[in-house]
Parts: sequence; C-alpha cells; structure tokens
Amino acid sequence: MKSGFLCSVDPKVSKLSQRNIVHDETLGKRKYRLDDFEFERNIGSGNFCEVWHVTLKARPEESYALKVFNVQTVKSNHYVKSVQQERLAMIRLNTPGHTNVIRLIDTFKDDAHVYLLYEYASGGELWDEIKHVGVPDKATARMLVWQLVNGLEYIHGHGVVHRDIKCENIVIHNGMLKFIDFGTSLFLDDGQCDTSNEAHENEYRNNPSSINLETSGTADMVLPGSRMKSKFENYVGTPNFMPPEAIANINSGKAGDLWSLGCTIYQLLLGMNCYIGSSNYFIHKNVKHNRPAFPDGFDPDAKDLIEKLLVKDSHERLSLMDIRQHKYLASVPNQSFTVVPKKFDNLSVEIRRACCKIQESIFDLTIKREKVTDADYQSIEELLKWMEQHAPPAITSALQFNYYRMREQLTVEIDEANLYMRS
Repeated sequence: MKSGFLCSVDPKVSKLSQRNIVHDETLGKRKYRLDDFEFERNIGSGNFCEVWHVTLKARPEESYALKVFNVQTVKSNHYVKSVQQERLAMIRLNTPGHTNVIRLIDTFKDDAHVYLLYEYASGGELWDEIKHVGVPDKATARMLVWQLVNGLEYIHGHGVVHRDIKCENIVIHNGMLKFIDFGTSLFLDDGQCDTSNEAHENEYRNNPSSINLETSGTADMVLPGSRMKSKFENYVGTPNFMPPEAIANINSGKAGDLWSLGCTIYQLLLGMNCYIGSSNYFIHKNVKHNRPAFPDGFDPDAKDLIEKLLVKDSHERLSLMDIRQHKYLASVPNQSFTVVPKKFDNLSVEIRRACCKIQESIFDLTIKREKVTDADYQSIEELLKWMEQHAPPAITSALQFNYYRMREQLTVEIDEANLYMRS
C-alpha cells in the first residue's frame, strides 16, 4: 500500500470534505478516526470489505455507513486500484452531489485498515425490499425507474461509467434511491474509458458469435484490479447484468450502463433476473443468443422499454433522454425528485413468505441441476397452487413464469452437458 493511500497530504484536514471535520471540543479539529465511532451493526460485505452502521460518539444522533477494507487483503488480492477508483469517483460525484447518488463523507486509515465513511441509507438495499416479488404497484415502479434515470443521468453527466448497476448496488433513504459501489467505475474523460477500439467492436457487431463463451465463462474468476486482469480489462460487472460487448471484452462506455439499467428495471419489476443460468457460461450464452422473456400480463410499456435497452448492438440502445420520453414514464410527474412510499407493496406476510420459499427453491434447482428430483418440482408446484388461491394474479403469473423457464433452462444445460460427455 503506497504511503498516503486514501489520505490527504495534510493528515489533520480531509481534502474530501472540509465541512465534515469534527468540531467537537473533546476531539479538536482533525480528520475522523475509528475511535470516533460507535459500531451499531454489520450491514453488508463484499469485495474484500465489511460495511457497518456506525454513529458518531460526539453526536450519537448522526448515523453513517463505514466501509472497512483490510489493507493486507486489498494488497494481496491486487484490489488497491479499485478502492482508489471508488474514492476518486465519489469525490467527483460529491460536487455538487445528487439525491440519487450516495455521498462519501470522508476517508481515513490506520495501520491495518482503510475506511470510507458514507452517508447512511436507513432503508437498506433495494434488492432486500423487492427480491422475490418485485414492485407490483405500477405507479410506484414508474417512480422508482424515474429515480434510477435521474441518478444515472447525473453519474454520466459527471463523466463516470458505473459498470455494475443492479438492485444490490442501490440503497434507499427517505423514499429516495441512491447508487452505491463505484469500485469498478471508469472515467469517460481521462482515457480510462477508451471506447475507440473500433476494430474489435466492429468485429463483434458484425459477428456477435465472436464471443468466446468458454473464456468469458471463467473470466469472472479474475479479480477486479488484478495484474492478471489485463486480458479481461473490460469484463467487469455481475454476469446477469453484463452487456454482450463486455462479455466480449469490449468497453462500450455509457451504453454498457444502459444495458445494465434494462436488466435492473426487469429485476425491479419482477424480483428476479432477466438472464438466468446455473453458471456464468450459461448466463452469457443466454445473453448472446436469447431475447428477454416476460410473464403473461407484464406491463407492455415496461416490456417495450426493457427490450429497447437490451439491444445487442450497443449503438442502438435507448439513450437516457430517450428513456425520459418513453411512454412508460409518461405518467410520472416531471420533477427532479419523486419520493416513493416506504412500502412498495401491500402483500401479507404469509404471501411474501410463500414467494420467498418458491424463489429460493427455484434457485436451489440451479445448484442441484442433474440431482433435481421429481419431489423438488412437486414441492414448488404445490406452493404455486396455493399462490393461485391466495396471491394477486400478477405475482402468481411471474412466479410460474420463473419456475417453468428455469425448468426449461436446466433441461438445456443437462442436455448440453450430456452431449459434451459423449463427444
């Protein structure tokens, strides 16, 4: 770890945010340090870090989210560049800041750890709120999508490409959605985000089958920021949300985020992923060959919007301006910030539990694959029959759709595996 990593030159004053210097008389005027905070609970983990809800001891009413990176773990996994990039992206996005983008308050470190102090989002991850059921209320769903467009427009307007947009990287605070996790982001205006590699891009556009699925299916095993990663420098993101050009190791800039936004809107509305598979290889194969599928009764305007974002040719996708003008968002009030309800649905606890049980059982099928039994299928189908009697038709239809498409997907995967074994 380089000297001064994530610290300002003057250790007493943070260059990141002069306004957030601690002014409590017992602390003096200096940067925050770990002893200033009371740890309340762990609220997340991933990418070699832990995230904690903390309060300031000097002012206990102030809550923050503290992202803690172990220095040795970051160094040994070659993740330094990603941590630095997250900080640099947030400094850029902090000015002037946006309601739909998380704010970084400060950074500091000690001998063993690096700390990124963020504003606290009391509503938690969007995914935790909508998983398994989505957002059944159409008006609420439109307002949520509107907020996503607002936030992404601000991010792109400040020359940043996120590259890992999904509901898990969006949090909720006071009815507002906020984009988080910019460790895999790139800048558009300083050579980081070079989309001028026309030879490779034209090859892919003219011949999408040039994607090497056997390579791309394992590329995710190369750690972000790794020295090994030069071969896959544009293979970035979460497989279910990665655009086809990223799978082909081509950087499409803003257009890549627009594909991921389409996948995220799908995830938001249905509580499930658009592209599925038991492994990255099969997910990428579906991205390459298949159009998005939708359950019966799905909002036709939302379907049209998603399909126009999930276009294989990155040049043909809707722009953010196009999205604003799309008929799906026509009924959303034309204002910058539209607060959404605290609850996105009015489902009973019993129905929500059944939804969770069904979706988790469907996911378990991808783990068992060849070992799936008739009893596994029967237990899911019994729950679906119960849902037909007790749940709203749209919810039941979406669950049935997900179950049968996963059964079909597993059949395809098992057949391909058997064919490979016989060859």
